[in-house]
Formats: sequence, C-alpha cells, structure tokens
Amino acid sequence: MEDEIARVLEASMSPDEATRVNAEQQLTQGGTMPGFGLALVRCALNQLCAPGTRQLAAVVLKKYVKEHWQEGEGRFFPPQTNDDEKEAIRTLLPNGLADPLPKIRTACGMAIATVATWDWPQQWPQLTTQLVGAIRERRSEDSVVGALRCLAMILGDMDEAQVPEILPALLPELAAIVAADSAVYTLALKRRALAVLHACLLTLGVMSGARQRAVRDLMTPLLQPWLDLFTSALATPPAPSDPGQCGLQLETLRCLTQVVQYFSKSAGEALLTPLASAARLFHSIAPVYHASMIGTDADDYEPPRDDEGETLSLDSVVSQLLELIMCIVEHPRLRSLLANGAEDTIHRAIGYMCMTAAQEEAWEVRYILILARATILTDACFCSTLTG
Repeated sequence: MEDEIARVLEASMSPDEATRVNAEQQLTQGGTMPGFGLALVRCALNQLCAPGTRQLAAVVLKKYVKEHWQEGEGRFFPPQTNDDEKEAIRTLLPNGLADPLPKIRTACGMAIATVATWDWPQQWPQLTTQLVGAIRERRSEDSVVGALRCLAMILGDMDEAQVPEILPALLPELAAIVAADSAVYTLALKRRALAVLHACLLTLGVMSGARQRAVRDLMTPLLQPWLDLFTSALATPPAPSDPGQCGLQLETLRCLTQVVQYFSKSAGEALLTPLASAARLFHSIAPVYHASMIGTDADDYEPPRDDEGETLSLDSVVSQLLELIMCIVEHPRLRSLLANGAEDTIHRAIGYMCMTAAQEEAWEVRYILILARATILTDACFCSTLTG
C-alpha cells in the first residue's frame, strides 16, 4: 500500500491536470481505507522516496488526522481510524523529527501536533518523554531541532493542567542548550530553544487567575538561570549581516518581554540585570541600525529568513527591543530604570523613526512597525516624565 500511495502522491503533483485531479480523488478516497494513515507515515519516513513526495505524505497525513481521527470533533468524516492504527502512527511518527531534511521534520511535527490535539497526554503520555528525551540525549542536532520545533507547536495547545507536568523537566534542558558553547550548538538551535521557552511563557496569558498564579510560582525558580542567559545574549549589538545573532537576540527579547509581564514582582532584583542590559542595547544598537538600515545602500535590502520564512534581521531586533522598552516605561515599578536617561531615551526613539525616501515610498511592514513602536515609546516617555 505504501508504494501505491507514493505513486499517487507523485501523480498529484503532475503538471497534467487530468493526472493530478485523478490522483487527488484517489487520495480523498484513500481516507476511507484501513491502513491509509499508517501508509502515509511510512511514506513520509521513507528516505528512498523523493523529498517532495515525503513532505506531501506528511501534509496529507495531517489532513487525514483532522478528518478521520476523532468522531464528533472538527471536520470529521467517517470512518474513524481504529485504535491499533492510531497506536502504530503514534509509535512511528516521532521518528520523522530526527530526519536530516528540515521540511520533513517540520511536516512531521505538524502532523504530531494535530494528533496531540486529541491524544496528548491521555492516549499519548509518552510523547512528552520522547520530546524532552530527544533534547536531553542529544543523539544528533537534527533530532534536537525536530523535538524543539514540535514542542513549540504543541505547547500552544497545552492544557493548564499539563504545564506543571512538563515545565520542570523541560526548562533546564532548554537552558542547557542556550548556555552551551557555540561549538556544541549553533545559534539557530539556541534560538529554537528560546522559542520553546517563549511558547511556555505565552501559555500564561490564557490561564485562569488561580492556575496562572500557581504556574508562576512553579516557574519563578526555574527562570533564574535564564535571566543570566538573557543578560549575556543582549550584551552587544548583533552584526547586521549575521542572521544567527539577530535571531538569537530577537527570541531573547520576546522571552524577556513576557517575563516582564508575568514575573516582574516574583523575579525580584534579579530581573533588573537583564533589563539593564536591554536598556544599554537600546542605545548601543542605534548607530548600527542607522548605518545598516538608513544608509543609501539599504533601499534594496532583502532581510534574511529562516527555513520557515521568519525574518532574522537587525530591524526585527530593533522592533522587538522597542516593544520591550515600552513595557518597561509603562510598568509602574520598572520605569525607574530609565528615569535618569529619559531625555536620551526620547532622543533615541525619535532616531529610530528615521527612514529613507525609498523606504517611505515602499511603506514596508517592518518599517511601519518600527515607526509605530518608536512613536508610542516617545509618547510614553513624555507622559512618564510629566507624571514624575
């Protein structure tokens, strides 16, 4: 069945319309056949198949899960996948997270996240152990990257009750990756670890009051090592031409912004150190930003992106940095960090509003975002100064 599905998947990408339509119909009908989902998994994991075919198999698997996994849920179409096939899929699919091809890892991760919507943790309790174990064991960089990417996907749908179960085991492993020497882990992989931390912090925003307080109390001691890592990551401006450095600082700033929102009191004086580092970066990065983004040769600049399309550039760092500084200025207890340099902060914020004529004409989203955040920051600084 696996070989036949591979041929149908290849036919579904044919430039011939009749061939393509016929193959698509066969794939739709295949969802009603026992073993179809498992055959898709095997095709996706088969490294002898063409990469495009393997990726498509994982994409079709995600669609199959949405339509046939859980009766009465989502856009279900009968029949429902039987329990034996579900178990076989859950057993095999995580192997795709260690695949050498990034697109296959991502596609398999998306399929896992879809299954996890219904099965994790009740029917799939071992998934947590598998993902955290892949990070801890570090069998290969591919397996670590795949596990991190998958965790970032599933944490967004994590139930409140699951948070205390996974965070104590997960956060120290993530911190170990970020703290490791660059010869051990690339900046890109460290950014992935920070992205998972960010996903964990975002879950606080959808929790009820009592549960949120309990999780904050749980996370506070786990965050202490991260504050030192934030301070180190924000010590110097990134090189504009280095997407690795830009991506690491971008994700660090995202995490620190969430920490300010939820842990400004419980983190205590320890939080002031990374915030002071961020405040210094706000000033020191300005000349670098102007030289690389406001210069006459920046009009045709195309920002670097990762394999998922996210922009990893200096202007994205500046935009996120402005958001963090806004959070500090608007915070009743933390704004004193910037009080002595309020005039200089306003001056820097106005400087970030600069753009070339070509940038103004293009009116690109990334410049609009920086302009808007710098304007709001300037206004907030003025208000803070007037109110003492």
